[in-house]
Amino acid sequence: MRAFFPVLLLGCLATSAAGATPRSVRDRFSRTVAVGATVGVGSPRGFAGGFVELRPWRAFGVSVGGGAGGTFGPSLDVSAVLAPIGGTSWAIGAEGAFSHQFSYGSGFAAPDGRAMPAGSNWLSAGVSVELHPSRGFLLRVGAGRAWLMNTSDFGVLSRNELAYAEGEYSVIPGVTPLDAARAALDGEMLSMWYVHVDIAPTWRW
Repeated sequence: MRAFFPVLLLGCLATSAAGATPRSVRDRFSRTVAVGATVGVGSPRGFAGGFVELRPWRAFGVSVGGGAGGTFGPSLDVSAVLAPIGGTSWAIGAEGAFSHQFSYGSGFAAPDGRAMPAGSNWLSAGVSVELHPSRGFLLRVGAGRAWLMNTSDFGVLSRNELAYAEGEYSVIPGVTPLDAARAALDGEMLSMWYVHVDIAPTWRW
């Protein structure tokens, strides 16, 4: 009879453990706010910039940001990330952005007053890989393609004027307003590849 009680106690404990609801593991993306920095080439936020991102759900986030040294000049953007593939601390998905850049190319002017636009509008789309190595830190690498939506506005120079400007104008490497002018003359939309790396502390809300 004495041996019955230990066996009964063990049976009750086992039954309780089997019926307990396992504790859910929360991912590190959902319901977070990130305030970070970014570096890149051809990206919506230029060579260096910053952003604030709101992530209400694990697979979706929106952000606003800006940067210096964009494709045509300083930029402001609105971006979104859709990342349905992933685990607790990693995600793979798609990203998109609309950005406006304040073009340094507006200095190009013909004697009759024709000038390059003072701004440019870009749409970007690509893929990204995100890591949350700890609960308070985000690392993201993204790459894709960007399209100049108002390419035709840059068609203000003739081919002879464009050839002269190419010889007189010195800019940082990469796509320039002169490339947009050339694409406009050819009736094409200017596009380019981009890449960026984002790092940010995050907070849960």
